Amino acid sequence: MDAFGFCALRAFLTLHLKTFVVQVIDAMPVATLKTALVFILSILGLRVTAQNGYEVPAGSPGFYHGNSSASVTFDQYSLFLDDKRTLFLSGEFHPYRLPSTKLWKDVLQKYKAAGLNGVSIYLHWGLISPSQGINRWTDHNDIVKFYEIAKEVGLLVIARPGPYINAESAGGGLPAWLTVVPGLARTNATAYREAWHPYINEFAKLSAPYQVRVIRKIWTVHSYKWHREFVERPIAVQAENEFGPSEWYHIAGLNEYMQDVIDTLRTGGLNKVPITHNDKNPGGAFVKGVGAVDLYGFDGYPAGFQCASPETWPELETNMHANHMKLSPAVPLALYEWQGGAFDYWNSNNGYDKCYKLTNEQFANVFYKNNIAGGVRLQNLYMTFGGSNWGNLGTETIYSSYDYGAAIREDRTVTPKLNEIKVQSYFLHASPAYMTSDRIGDGSQATGTPFSDSNEIYTTLWKDSKSGTGFYIVRQTTNTKLTPTLFTLRVNSTVLGTDIVMPSSGVMSLDGRESKILVADYKFGNSKLLFSTAEVLTWQTFDGVDYIYLYTSPSDNFEIIVQASGLASSNSTTPPGFTINSTEKYTVVSAQANRASAVTAIPVGNAVIILADKASALATWAPRLAPSTDPGHYTPSPDAAGVWIMGPYLVRSVSLNKGTLSLEGDLNSTANIDIWGPSSIKKVTWNGNPVALSRNTLRGSLSGTVKYTLKSNAIKIPDISRSTWKCIDNTPEAYADFDDSKWVVANKTSTNRPQKPYAGKYVLYGDEYGYHGGDLVWRGHFDGNATGVELSVQTGYSGAAMAYLNGNPIGSAQGSSTQWSGVDVQIIKATFDPKVLRSKNNVVTVYHDSMGLSQDYNVDDEFKKPRGIRGYKLLGNGVDFVKWTVAGNVGGESGPDRVRGPYNEGGWYYERIGAHLPGFNDTKWSACSPLTGRTAPGITVYRTSFDLNIPKGADVPLALDLELDSIAYRSVIWVNGWQFGRFASSLGPQTSYPVPEGILNHQGKNEVVVTLWALFDGGAKMKKLELNKRAVIESSKASNIGVVAAPDWKAARGN
Repeated sequence: MDAFGFCALRAFLTLHLKTFVVQVIDAMPVATLKTALVFILSILGLRVTAQNGYEVPAGSPGFYHGNSSASVTFDQYSLFLDDKRTLFLSGEFHPYRLPSTKLWKDVLQKYKAAGLNGVSIYLHWGLISPSQGINRWTDHNDIVKFYEIAKEVGLLVIARPGPYINAESAGGGLPAWLTVVPGLARTNATAYREAWHPYINEFAKLSAPYQVRVIRKIWTVHSYKWHREFVERPIAVQAENEFGPSEWYHIAGLNEYMQDVIDTLRTGGLNKVPITHNDKNPGGAFVKGVGAVDLYGFDGYPAGFQCASPETWPELETNMHANHMKLSPAVPLALYEWQGGAFDYWNSNNGYDKCYKLTNEQFANVFYKNNIAGGVRLQNLYMTFGGSNWGNLGTETIYSSYDYGAAIREDRTVTPKLNEIKVQSYFLHASPAYMTSDRIGDGSQATGTPFSDSNEIYTTLWKDSKSGTGFYIVRQTTNTKLTPTLFTLRVNSTVLGTDIVMPSSGVMSLDGRESKILVADYKFGNSKLLFSTAEVLTWQTFDGVDYIYLYTSPSDNFEIIVQASGLASSNSTTPPGFTINSTEKYTVVSAQANRASAVTAIPVGNAVIILADKASALATWAPRLAPSTDPGHYTPSPDAAGVWIMGPYLVRSVSLNKGTLSLEGDLNSTANIDIWGPSSIKKVTWNGNPVALSRNTLRGSLSGTVKYTLKSNAIKIPDISRSTWKCIDNTPEAYADFDDSKWVVANKTSTNRPQKPYAGKYVLYGDEYGYHGGDLVWRGHFDGNATGVELSVQTGYSGAAMAYLNGNPIGSAQGSSTQWSGVDVQIIKATFDPKVLRSKNNVVTVYHDSMGLSQDYNVDDEFKKPRGIRGYKLLGNGVDFVKWTVAGNVGGESGPDRVRGPYNEGGWYYERIGAHLPGFNDTKWSACSPLTGRTAPGITVYRTSFDLNIPKGADVPLALDLELDSIAYRSVIWVNGWQFGRFASSLGPQTSYPVPEGILNHQGKNEVVVTLWALFDGGAKMKKLELNKRAVIESSKASNIGVVAAPDWKAARGN
């Protein structure tokens, strides 16, 4: 059909079928034909209803299960991967916040080990694009490399390219050069589209070959059966971020812009996976209409960001399911960002340890299980690893660390929160009935359905109608109660009966700020758990015997009722303290509190119950043995073969070959281990070394010991406070005779951005002259006898500025911040000393730092707030500046460092000469130390070098540690050319700066530069500057990774 015929057909159908509900789709026998029909109708702009009232968005090929041939589909209950229901449990990770890309695999393996089968990633357009039309998909922006690593590890990916991402990042991901582009960003403004379209199109084309798909081929060696092989990794792509329609913002063109982004992703080749969007709150943004996405979801941060009060929790919400059913009942409940930690602010007096405490393992236990009570089927925890805001990457309000109080800390060490996430993930993956369960009811004695006899217990019941499995999520009615509550539960079971009070004798216990998921009629293998007072970790069938792993507090009584092939009763082999009784239909196993063993195996017919205390469950790992080509590599349910290992700090991977179980993992101390698995296991190795084993009959396991062999005290870290330091003054531009003839002349008199200058003839914003990152220097020339100057320097919150007249300091100012507000314009008012003035060529020099661009959360061009001099005025005698010049990063938008990117460097003297880069010749610098400092206001730059020799097999995260001071000074920390920290002595709170391996050379020379900017009279000195070990882990991760290949002085500055 030619273009005219197509248009005529579209016009005819649109005229006569304004709302076309495709009722025949469900009757079509072939999913491919359904997909074709849905796609044709959607591109015609007609409303297509697939099932359950779900409307296929315009332009989408459709991904509703049963109507689509795509490998990724969904219905109202869950995702499907190649017709298999899949629970998507994910952690947020920003590759660009860990620029040592060889460590990506380490982090992702920890996600996988914790039972996550997905990872969600933001991409930072501004970091990728140094100038309009140029996008560099290399190094820490290498999306293809990330997909390949995720594929190797076995994680599905939700990619989130923006264009806007927020993420507490500079510009919220919008590039700094966009600040000079006319038109309101995040709308359908023409100039804005010309800016973002090439970036999104390139992302789509790079990602399209990696969409999840299934190759079906004949297996000709053995069975001649169809073999399904999963390849590539993105499972979904998000358009925009925490956005909304025009009616929300009262701004025209927002829906059209959203639709344009989606269409660009599709035309770029991303048509095999759903498009998603994360609504900032459950408000129904882009569920239907122009800009609608395939799979709606929303965000939630229930504890907020109140790290100052980590003991104060909000109450749990009970309307999550109701909101979901109101907004998008035809799709599974998706929480694309759920609180995994909290960010912190400059000047907060908190630090990320408090943010961790706010959202610790207790928080994870209660709030994530409340998501299960809400019916979540896709959950992404933001953040699970935070990383660093290196190189001016953070927005103005937050400091260099992006630790986030996450389950994996900035230095990559794992926390108890990761283990709590693990036990929940293992349970959910082992419980396919949860994915098809429906909410039956919820409440307490005071409201709703009272499943418990206690007025202090709130219960939610989900039940799968096919299997009869019930999931009882129990918690305290209030988070303010911190003491235990005793209770019983009314349970329905197809075998036991209706409203059966459990346990049959005694009571259960729930600690304050604790939640449990108790199950009824729970199938594991060919056996069934009718009820248990202990929680399920996971289950597996080994050699035809069904094993189920249960855990509870050792101080709690224990009772389970199980159906298995064969009955059991108490006998001489019954573990001490346990009682076993059987009826014709089931077996009851019970035990009193304070049991002798932390882990006990109880055989019941053809089943084995492993009962452990929670500490043992948290220390247990359940990796799969499935090969990377098997769906089990990505959906870690007990359908895929696996083993259980209790004891080590981390288990990364396992394999079983010819009777040898090979374990790869990490230790922070010698560990006793227990292994449950098939009888084919004859030998075990740990990181290639044999492990002596014995049979533990009480635990039903193979037991052994894996030894921690590192001598941590022998790993020496240099005392850099005693290193040989050299220094140079950083303010040669302050003097009137300094030659700035090669600097950029700042002579613009207007700007496209809404933020206009306060005063002065010229626009003195760094971005207007191509300088988008780091600290800037301005020089204003004037003749005559002015009496003073007024300067308004916009640095961003908690920034600082200093001014000189002809080499003499005349004033400084430092801002502050409180969460999202504070002082971002530094006011300097100075009266000139007549003795300093010259008749001609006087120069006011202004130094300021830039605290990262603002974000654009409210679609108001806030990110265009300038970094530079917002207003200026010479006082007295009608004198004005005749010329302004500015120095920024070398090369501006065409800077020579294509690895560290456009934000890493600024324009101060030491940066322009490349003193921060490795290989710089500092032989002519003076000997001095930052611990001695300076006695007057000004800026000094210090350099030193040292060697490291971290042994192979040791993962030793290192950090540079400083100390706060009431004397105000500021420092920038550089490691081998990478800006890895900003320190404000009187603001804080950050005093420790982890520097990842690969930025630090763990087996060779390192060069460190620190600045000391004394703001006020009396000068300043550092109280402390140390390089310290954060941990010493004996690890199977790749070691001796060297350093990231990035330009040294010769490459970036040499001629």
